[in-house]
Amino acid sequence: MNNAHLHQLVTTLETLDPLKLEAVNLLQTLRSQTGEWLPTTLTPETKEQVITATVELVAYTRRSANMARLLSQLQPIPLRDVPVVESQP
Repeated sequence: MNNAHLHQLVTTLETLDPLKLEAVNLLQTLRSQTGEWLPTTLTPETKEQVITATVELVAYTRRSANMARLLSQLQPIPLRDVPVVESQP
């Protein structure tokens, strides 16, 4: 991987929108409205939202763990064109 490819990768990753998880949205909404982290009463609609958000969060967690496992098995790629600048003490 050369410096141009690295720059392109960094640029691409920086332009990605953050992932929006419904579980995070529900927690933020509930916390700001009630001051509580978890709902104390569930309407049928709220219960369905919580179930859907939980399933989404569990799937995301599994995908993240799998991706971390796969990344940990990658071989190092020498970056010959990237200068390494060490800070002076």
